[in-house]
Amino acid sequence: MSSTTRATLIDPERAAESNATAFLTVICVFWSLAFVTACVRVYTRAILVRSFGKDDTFMVLAVLCGVAGLAAWIVECKNGFGRHIDTIPRSEFAKLMEAQFYQNVLETSFAFGFLKVSIALSLLRLSKGKWYHRILWTLIGFTCFYTIFAFITFLTYCKPIAGQWNPAVRGTKCYSRAMYRNFGLFNVACNILTDVSFATLPIPLIWSLQLHRRIRLYLIAILSGGYFAVALGIAKAIFIIAYVHETDGTFFPWAPFFGSLQLDIGIIAACAPTLRPLLGRVLRLSTTFDPYRGANYYRAGKALNRLPVTGNSARGYLRQNTGSGAFVELAKGGKHWTAAHRGDLTFLATAVHAEHATNQVQGSGEKSSSDVDAVLPLTDTPGFKGILKTIEVRVEK
Repeated sequence: MSSTTRATLIDPERAAESNATAFLTVICVFWSLAFVTACVRVYTRAILVRSFGKDDTFMVLAVLCGVAGLAAWIVECKNGFGRHIDTIPRSEFAKLMEAQFYQNVLETSFAFGFLKVSIALSLLRLSKGKWYHRILWTLIGFTCFYTIFAFITFLTYCKPIAGQWNPAVRGTKCYSRAMYRNFGLFNVACNILTDVSFATLPIPLIWSLQLHRRIRLYLIAILSGGYFAVALGIAKAIFIIAYVHETDGTFFPWAPFFGSLQLDIGIIAACAPTLRPLLGRVLRLSTTFDPYRGANYYRAGKALNRLPVTGNSARGYLRQNTGSGAFVELAKGGKHWTAAHRGDLTFLATAVHAEHATNQVQGSGEKSSSDVDAVLPLTDTPGFKGILKTIEVRVEK
């Protein structure tokens, strides 16, 4: 049938029907929220607390893949998504299918993979427990496995690959719709499993931390946002199951729609806990009005890793300059704890005995804990007279 004859058989009202604007608007709104949250996370980690780590790098990779997914949505909606499949010209439909292929590779496989690895690496910061680490590294390995599996599936769906969107390619061999559906369900099931694991695993650990209850509830509530991603994954699975019998999938592209929302919600839920140093005062999540104190709890871990190790343990004090926000270690030397100077932090007194420092804190009427403001006299510091407010943290490795 020629294109002219085909055009005369299409109802003009049916051809004018389109959901493209509605779908694209919702996608853009949620993606904008996810993108802004990720940008604020990068600012907080890289500029405010200067603790940009591997988990942040993987989050940036996930966001970049998400940008490619948004670009694919724009192309898809321009070339057929939201319209009835029998009203889409063949040339536009080919562009839609090509854009969907790249969306599947970059967003459905790699973006989710990078996101889950980022979440796991972030959770590794919470505890040094052996079993906790083993579980998280197992989940990272599992995530890498099904991400690579999804990538290979999309590459081998049709041979040659261009046959997925170009009907002019001869000799194309593709999976059946049922097999493609099964591959999609496997990928969704893996995403749901990891979402549930990452949302549930840290809850007992966070609740056991010596933090204000308000902070613990905030972190648990944010991490529980992963359950919204689980709900969206279930919705996506329902429409993937219906894919085999779908005859007008472009008019309501629910499966890719819920998949994109699942990614956006996952990015927001993963980035929100890292914003506490920036939003702590606004949301009353800080234990004090000292912004540096709440902002540098990530960097304490890095300073801890530099403490001297004796056998299987290392003990010492970390003292934080509330002016610069940096940590400096107090290394054990003989019977005394001596300040190890780092950078411009030359204000620390030398030969500070561990027990004497603890007694000074207790004698000032303050609580002796890892979260106490100590006003300690400094001696033997050339050119300095008086006292300097510091934060002293007892740490063990």
